[in-house]
Amino acid sequence: MNLEAIKTYVALTLVSLFYGVNYSVLKIVVPEYVGPYGFIVFRVIIASIIFWMIHSFNREKINWREDGWMLALCALTGVAVNQLLFYKGLSLTSAVNGSIIMTLTPVLVLIWAALLIGEKITRTKIIGVFLGLVGAVIILYQPDELLTSGDWRGDILVFINGASYACYLVLVKPLMKKYKPMTVVTWVFTIAILFVLPVGFGQASVADFQSFPPKVWMSMTYTIVVVTVVVYFLNAWTLVKVNSSVVGAFIYLQPVFASLTAILFFGEIFLIKHLIAALFVFIGVWLVTKKSSK
Repeated sequence: MNLEAIKTYVALTLVSLFYGVNYSVLKIVVPEYVGPYGFIVFRVIIASIIFWMIHSFNREKINWREDGWMLALCALTGVAVNQLLFYKGLSLTSAVNGSIIMTLTPVLVLIWAALLIGEKITRTKIIGVFLGLVGAVIILYQPDELLTSGDWRGDILVFINGASYACYLVLVKPLMKKYKPMTVVTWVFTIAILFVLPVGFGQASVADFQSFPPKVWMSMTYTIVVVTVVVYFLNAWTLVKVNSSVVGAFIYLQPVFASLTAILFFGEIFLIKHLIAALFVFIGVWLVTKKSSK
């Protein structure tokens, strides 16, 4: 393994770590202090400003006639729909449920790849999709009213968010071949403002910043700077180095980091059903992506 490959895999591991921790950190802010849609407005606008500050040092022209519609579609799937549903879903469900459901993203990446670019789906991939869905159903089914269980409505929204993000990983790959990663993410977030502002302006306008304790400011800073600016750039950079399925495969690490954070620092209980569901999901996504990951 050469140095470039090591840097790529380290970057992808950091992405999963940052995302995994965010499942619990985000619940400090949303929905108690800021509505989920309102926080998305703050996140996207502030991240766009940071991206433009960085991008201004090395600007690159976009061929809007050829690629403008694709950038808009990436903004819709990779930022607007993805983040709006994720934040709303996570405000309704548990951090553990959300992180395990999101591990279906590698499966969804290959489904979108088959639909959008005609990638062949083999028998092994079909088995993997089935096992992954079984894992999701185990999480969604709740025979009791345990407080540690997630709300099924939140679980559904997190799943749709994962499908949207998987579509983004497939759509954005061609753009990464034509432009620099920073150019792509800067314009994706800038265009996304047009999508998220109408939805979240109402919640954003009523946020009472004076009532925010230090932990809320720290959580918001972490989510906006680390989980948005750093993570989106690292994902864009790694997509230049490896294919979308490899990027998706590293999502396997997210529930590990998310569960450890939730259990060690936020008092959530890891139930047996979470372990069983995780096993089904891990086996499913491994079967689907093992050929692409080699």
